[in-house]
Amino acid sequence: MLGAECLHLMRELVFELEYDRGADPLMDVFGNNPELTSTLIASFVDHDCCWIVERFVGPTSALDRIEQIRCEDEGPREDTTATTCNAVRHPTVLERSPTTLVTHLFVESLHTCDSIWAIAARRLQPGVVIQSRRQGYCQDFRLLVRSEENVEVFYERFQENLKDGISAQFGHLGSVDQWAYDSLSGVSLPEEQRLTLRLAVDNGYYETPREITVEKLAEEMDLPRSTVSYRLRRAEAALTKGYLGRLTHPAEE
Repeated sequence: MLGAECLHLMRELVFELEYDRGADPLMDVFGNNPELTSTLIASFVDHDCCWIVERFVGPTSALDRIEQIRCEDEGPREDTTATTCNAVRHPTVLERSPTTLVTHLFVESLHTCDSIWAIAARRLQPGVVIQSRRQGYCQDFRLLVRSEENVEVFYERFQENLKDGISAQFGHLGSVDQWAYDSLSGVSLPEEQRLTLRLAVDNGYYETPREITVEKLAEEMDLPRSTVSYRLRRAEAALTKGYLGRLTHPAEE
């Protein structure tokens, strides 16, 4: 009972940002690569510092561009605010493979900025946890907060400071709705499995009844049927194990 009582003390804010093409260099990479996705979790050290861990999954070329934007001092910089932001960012690459990039971003001097992160740090109570996902030109946010104090001020301030080409769509403010770690965010598929799975989904392989067969998929990809079938089985197995939160010992592979 104690766990349930504690849960009801927390509130959840949900909203989504939509970006026009050219509004943000990082979101342009997502817009140009529909299969690219990311998940992040973030929190605040104090009112002037925050950390952000973000996991990107997609084509190698897209990840190269994201790493360039996120980690290089010169060149385009991701930003949501219309005003000049002088916050200092310290990026680190935690993991990199052909299809996965994980970055850690420590941001300080938030008092010099009017970004969403900075306004949340200044206006909301300590202990805020932020979860976000990106795909295409959309980024959705879920904020876990201790109370509704200053929430309206937070919404008003960050809307006022959004730069041209970015719009906000508000969801809800209420009790926590299935706030849980998504076990699938830790599943990384080899590029050939991911692309085969994407083609299968896009062509209705997982609809009921199926709209395409493995044979037809193989024809579309100009590959042997056995290769396509093998890739789908491997991808399905990895996603199933990830959903159930089970790790397979290397010896079992």
